[in-house]
Amino acid sequence: MSRVKATVNFIHAWQHQDKIADEVEAELRFHVQMRTHANIKEGMSPDEAQLAAQESFGDFDRVKVSCCEIKRGLPFDLEPMRMGLYIALACLAGGVSLWVVNIPHDNVLSILWQLGAIAVLMGAFLVGRRNNRPRHD
Repeated sequence: MSRVKATVNFIHAWQHQDKIADEVEAELRFHVQMRTHANIKEGMSPDEAQLAAQESFGDFDRVKVSCCEIKRGLPFDLEPMRMGLYIALACLAGGVSLWVVNIPHDNVLSILWQLGAIAVLMGAFLVGRRNNRPRHD
C-alpha cells in the first residue's frame, strides 16, 4: 500500500471511528461464530460451543480496542518525517538569523521582532525534539 493511500485510510479511520468500531466488531463476531460452528461440528452442544468459542477468543472488548487502534494507525514509520520537520525548522531559523543580521535595523522594535521570530522557531524545534525523545523509566 502506498504512503498516500495509507495516509488517506488513516485520516478516514480517525474521522469515522464509530464506523470502524462497528466493522471491527462485526468481523470479530464473525470469527467467534465460525469458531462456534467448528465446535458444534466437533460434537459440542450449541451452548457449550458458544461458550468455548468465546473463551478461546479471550476478552472481546480488549481485542476490539486493539484492532481499532491498529486500524487507526499508520503502517509506516513517522520518524523520517519528523526528522525532516526538525531540519526544516532549523534551516528556517538559520535563514531568519541570516536575514536579521544582513538587513538594516530602523529601530529597536524591528530587532526585537526579528529575534523573537528566531526564538519561536528554535523553541518549536527544541520542544519537538524533547517531546519525541524515548523515555527511560
